[in-house]
Amino acid sequence: MARAVGRPIKRGADLLLNDEEKPAYIRLHDIGRERRPRPLQEFLNDVGGLMLSADAPAVASFVAGKVLQRLLKTGKVRPLEGGPLPGAPEGLDDAIGHLAKSGRKYEAIAGQFRSLADSLLWRRGRSGPFASLNFGNTHSHAVVVGPGGMEERADLRVGVIYMDRYTRFPDHVQTQPRAFLLFSPAEICLGDSQWFSAATGTVFANDAGQSFAIRCTAKPLLAVWCQVEPET
Repeated sequence: MARAVGRPIKRGADLLLNDEEKPAYIRLHDIGRERRPRPLQEFLNDVGGLMLSADAPAVASFVAGKVLQRLLKTGKVRPLEGGPLPGAPEGLDDAIGHLAKSGRKYEAIAGQFRSLADSLLWRRGRSGPFASLNFGNTHSHAVVVGPGGMEERADLRVGVIYMDRYTRFPDHVQTQPRAFLLFSPAEICLGDSQWFSAATGTVFANDAGQSFAIRCTAKPLLAVWCQVEPET
């Protein structure tokens, strides 16, 4: 898988950005006026702490740091009340349960995410090169903060990925530098590198224009990612 060179990357090539509608752009004077629900704020704080830890690669921390700096102000927050939205993956509870058992520092994150999961708009991913069979039924992703997220805004994204056991995400090229935090074990391939195994808590980054692939084996995959959105 090679890095794309010499031509702009179309947003449609990035399989984590399958927005069904044009993002709602929040006016500048509306940013920062609302207070986040406590589970969302604590989830962002704890995820940010892991992405900025001393063990995290510098590139990933750089991307996450820019996102966290913008998160000091809030977007348009959708209330947690109102009942679960349709579309949450059936195996998500198992993935969250595995995370909670992965160590003390993950117990709180698992609880926070469990309280947020039903309020997220989960989307089925589009398939592509080398995807596992029946990929459309074994993968879902959602935006926590960003276009279509429970906190609506256009300047950044914090998203989550879920995949059933033995699922392979299709190879695709990313439009923006992106930082990831694994909430489960996974195998990853970045650009022209070889596949490598990564444990729960692994932080890594993938650059704009570089291809990306990820797969899981005996445990479902759960991961969070973030990026700064391009200015328009």
